[in-house]
Amino acid sequence: MAETLLPATPTVGLSPASSVPASGASSSAGSSHQDKDAAAKSNSTDGEQADGAGALSQLKDKIACAQEVVKTKYHVVSDSTDDYVRDSPWKAVAMVFVGGLIIGMLAAR
Repeated sequence: MAETLLPATPTVGLSPASSVPASGASSSAGSSHQDKDAAAKSNSTDGEQADGAGALSQLKDKIACAQEVVKTKYHVVSDSTDDYVRDSPWKAVAMVFVGGLIIGMLAAR
């Protein structure tokens, strides 16, 4: 996607009909300068795309790591809750009853 941008109005020293300098200086110096500018623009665009892709990749990695941490913690909490309920079921029933009573009282207001 390298585009060469030409000025809409001629600059000093350039004829309006062509982009050749009017003073008779060699055009290779001007064209090489334009080539360097065009190459720099295309390189910066490629670099920005690479930076964006790298940032996206890093974000995906961070999200995947966070997802693994959440899964691990969920399994730990789930297993410990299951063990607690199996060890003392009446305590678990009493806690659920008290929690339901509190929520019911708050909802009645």
